[in-house]
Amino acid sequence: MAKSTFLVFVLGLVAVCCSSAAEAARAVTGGENRQPLVNRVYVFGDSLVDVGNNDYLPPPAPRANRPYGMDLPGRPTGRFTNGYNLADIISQRLGFKTSPKAYLSMWPLDKFLLGFCQIGANYASGGSGILDTTGEGTLTMRTQIKYFKRAADQMFCFPSKEDHLANSLFLLSGGGNDFLAFNPSTDSVPAYIAKMVSTYIEHIQSLYNLGARMVGILDVPPVGCTPGLRLGTSNGACNDVANSMAQGFNNLLRTQLADTVAANMKDLKYSIASNYNILTDMIFNPFIAGFKEVETACCGVGRFMAEDMCSHGNTTACTDNHNDYMFWDKIHGTQATYEHGVVAFFYGNGPKYADPINFSTLVTKKGAVASTIELVTDE
Repeated sequence: MAKSTFLVFVLGLVAVCCSSAAEAARAVTGGENRQPLVNRVYVFGDSLVDVGNNDYLPPPAPRANRPYGMDLPGRPTGRFTNGYNLADIISQRLGFKTSPKAYLSMWPLDKFLLGFCQIGANYASGGSGILDTTGEGTLTMRTQIKYFKRAADQMFCFPSKEDHLANSLFLLSGGGNDFLAFNPSTDSVPAYIAKMVSTYIEHIQSLYNLGARMVGILDVPPVGCTPGLRLGTSNGACNDVANSMAQGFNNLLRTQLADTVAANMKDLKYSIASNYNILTDMIFNPFIAGFKEVETACCGVGRFMAEDMCSHGNTTACTDNHNDYMFWDKIHGTQATYEHGVVAFFYGNGPKYADPINFSTLVTKKGAVASTIELVTDE
């Protein structure tokens, strides 16, 4: 294993050993108050970053009922994992307490604060995808952006809306559900991937036209190595066809987005975090990340605990230390997995983990270490 890869995972292991990202930050700073690295965070995408929008949608939109969220206090949080998800942990690295609130959960006061740029918003919807046809009953990414436009059109910010949005992080996650919805009888793989990439770039262009200038993108993870897709192979190995499609999408997205930014979005600063490479490294080097189980989910039923989604029917959650597991359910990672991943694409060197720059460089002029800031509590 490369030296830089080893150091990234050691950093991730240290982060997981702390009881929360907040405590980790306070341990470094000694309680010193500092400002967050960006104005606000606006989140779009799927269940990797949804913090409860689906709780306000009727069936068949999937819901993250208990035991999802069981490692966070109070009622189920709408997060498709055991604790904090990627939107939360990224927001914590930026200096916020958690992800901004789910947009559909906002009360009038929340929307008032959103309009005056005092809070961000999370528009993500579990089960949705890049394509409009993905995710029955969910908020498509196009719909999510329409909700954001509705809010942005009414924003009044100091010193200006343009300055506020230009210095806010727009976080996007999508693509995994589109591959789960792929039908080889109606689409060819190259055509489907090309449609996904062109549609994704349309979404990014729409956000750019609305004022986004700082975009963080989470690429498609190795979906073929999730417990749910291992279940479909005779020997329990990763599904190479699914992983090949994910890699094809990730590669084409990097190439075409770079060309489009150079031609049409010259003021856009972006980073594509490689969920694919990070999770692959964890799967094949689990001991470095501190995992004891990288094939079987913690919550589910049957072979690989992947024969049904967590919280359905007779599914149960494991009684072991949840941080020992890479996967919480048949599709989603545990909070521990996400904490390792965020360390990697914030501070990893070179394009393996984040391209063309890492998230730390994206959100700071000099790439300062974001984990040394004290968390603020406005979101």
